[in-house]
Amino acid sequence: MKQDNHVIHISDVANDAEEKFIQQQLWSHNAQFEAVDMRPLRLTVTAEAGNIIAGLLANTWWGSLEVQYLWIDERHRYGGLGRRLIQQAEAEAIARGCHQAYLDTFSFQALGFYQKLGYRPYGHLAGYAHKHTRYYLAKPLSDASRQHENNGAA
Repeated sequence: MKQDNHVIHISDVANDAEEKFIQQQLWSHNAQFEAVDMRPLRLTVTAEAGNIIAGLLANTWWGSLEVQYLWIDERHRYGGLGRRLIQQAEAEAIARGCHQAYLDTFSFQALGFYQKLGYRPYGHLAGYAHKHTRYYLAKPLSDASRQHENNGAA
């Protein structure tokens, strides 16, 4: 598509260099208002043979833990690994100065699991594949943010 001598390219193929450039430009803009302090947080669980049986991918930034992915091998589910990974990620996030955590999950995934760990929904979006709902959840990680939430400000 071309308009005003600009060309918009549409692709269904990821381009790591372009994505990194766009991300860096956005972070550069955001840094005018607040330093960008994003740090990856990766947790993995390995079996005796060394193969990964569970993992959590997250980032910490601006005082928040952003959990992106939590996966447990089917043979190891319901044994507490997910809870342990979330709790260890939260502990590391607190050590990094975070006061809150947030994540999302679909209706067919782990809404009840996260709620049992203290995460509370703050929004949802229905209509994924015309039948699934995506839930957005958050949890305070410090006494100060819990007090803030209890006062109705969160």
